Amino acid sequence: MLKRLLILATPLILAACATDRNANTLSEEAIKGRAFAQENCASCHALDDGVSPNPNAPTLRRAANRLPAWAVEASFERGVQVGHSMEMPAFVFEDGDIANLLAYLEALKAGQ
Repeated sequence: MLKRLLILATPLILAACATDRNANTLSEEAIKGRAFAQENCASCHALDDGVSPNPNAPTLRRAANRLPAWAVEASFERGVQVGHSMEMPAFVFEDGDIANLLAYLEALKAGQ
């Protein structure tokens, strides 16, 4: 009975460990960037992998790999909607938002 319980519990324990490890790999800036993305981008884009709510919107991981960070940063700073159609809402970035979002996109590029 105990052996059967351990066999059934092992995948759950491993999943919990993997989740904790992945959470710890993000920097403080990337965590803030993910929170910004959750609040402002997730209605169209899948944050990591998976299927985006808007079928025309790539996942943020895929989007992160399309352009170099300096190009994305320059576009955000000028208020340009990088690769977006008129569907994208206008954003007003507050202090640190761009740097945090870029940190999250870089973490996605690194596979975190």
